[in-house]
Amino acid sequence: MAFLVEEKELQGRKGFVITGYEGNARVLRIPEYLENASGEKLPVVEIAAHAFDGRGDLERVELPKSIRTLRAFSFFNCKNLREFLLWDSVEDYYDGSLRQCLCLSHIFVYFEKDGNFQIVRDILGDSDRRLQFHLYLNGEEELSLLFPGYVDRVREDTMARQIHDTIDGCGYSYRQTVGRARIDLRLYDKLFERVIHDAKGAAVYIALGRLRYPLELLDKAKEDYLHFLREEDSFALRLLLLDCETEWVEFYMSLRLFSEAGVKTALELLAQYGNAELTARFLDYQERYLKKEREKVFFDPDSL
Repeated sequence: MAFLVEEKELQGRKGFVITGYEGNARVLRIPEYLENASGEKLPVVEIAAHAFDGRGDLERVELPKSIRTLRAFSFFNCKNLREFLLWDSVEDYYDGSLRQCLCLSHIFVYFEKDGNFQIVRDILGDSDRRLQFHLYLNGEEELSLLFPGYVDRVREDTMARQIHDTIDGCGYSYRQTVGRARIDLRLYDKLFERVIHDAKGAAVYIALGRLRYPLELLDKAKEDYLHFLREEDSFALRLLLLDCETEWVEFYMSLRLFSEAGVKTALELLAQYGNAELTARFLDYQERYLKKEREKVFFDPDSL
């Protein structure tokens, strides 16, 4: 198994272009450097057009920070690709690079420069599907932002000889919060009321992501997110457990927002899937917090 490569020279510097890969790989890690026939160690700077087009084996791809270019349709139609990791070093992202990757849901971006969100903007502009971005701004994850999907519909009015373009879903509006140099997090937070009505499942991940990494989060927005998660705990827990998002469930639990109904929903689902460890965590939560709440109500002196 080996990478297929071509050597090229760009602006007086030599490097490798990845043109494909022989064999199968569930997790594909592109190396930062490779050796040429002369034994020179050269950086890997580009993924060629259609290099991994239609691969069904790839589930996770990790690009090194040496990559500068993703050519058109480089990972097009990788039907099982779920996670994609890259750096803000990618300067040229060509249309279709990640298009038709129908399972793609998590994109991890590492940043070396301040105010350099062009790659996030490019990927979002190339996809109308729901995507969760994990942004590592100073070596650690500082933002987890979900961008809902949307549908761009074109309707022809033959009588009026006009074409009408309509957009269904709030995903397009969420994408407009990302600029080349910054992400407007306040505008991102203001769109929350809309996503609750358009895509309540997406709202769960948006709320949890902003609360877990509260960069520039205002008190009003924080309260809106907490209120939603408190009121919709049964719905949210069912969604997270069916999605096998254990890490998000544990963070949710740390917020202490669960009602008895929500915990009951979780325990019923966990009984079906046989997750003993998480079941114990919920039983402990029930004993620690919900039992105390019941006792407080029962012994409330104002009720006598």
